[in-house]
Amino acid sequence: MASPLGAPPNYSTPAMLGLALLSISASLWHFTFGALDYASAGRYEGLILILLAGLLLVYGVLTLIRYAEARDAMGDPQPRIAMYDTPHESRVPLAGFILSVSIAVADLAFAFAAQHPPGHLIGVVLVALVARQAWRIRPERGES
Repeated sequence: MASPLGAPPNYSTPAMLGLALLSISASLWHFTFGALDYASAGRYEGLILILLAGLLLVYGVLTLIRYAEARDAMGDPQPRIAMYDTPHESRVPLAGFILSVSIAVADLAFAFAAQHPPGHLIGVVLVALVARQAWRIRPERGES
């Protein structure tokens, strides 16, 4: 089922802005604790967490750019492309959800093996918020 004509695009909602900002802050948190525990938990384990945090940062920045573009395009008097029913509108939140769950698994492993377990447990909470936000804003199955 398509969005009704005149409804704001999914990328222009405050929920998408929240997803972008949560993703960016969670990625910076994970960069910090991945670097702090790089030596103690193992070189490859630390590298995996840092790389996942980098992917989350890219995801957050791209989502923020899409939000800004959608807000700008809503005021365009002569739109050049349709802003509704794009296939990636349902895939972007799903990608954020999958990435967040991956980081949560890595964080739980770090919480048991690293020097800073409370920091990693806070990281689990942050990526759980990202995953929850991504899950909430995904279009329903019939809408994508």
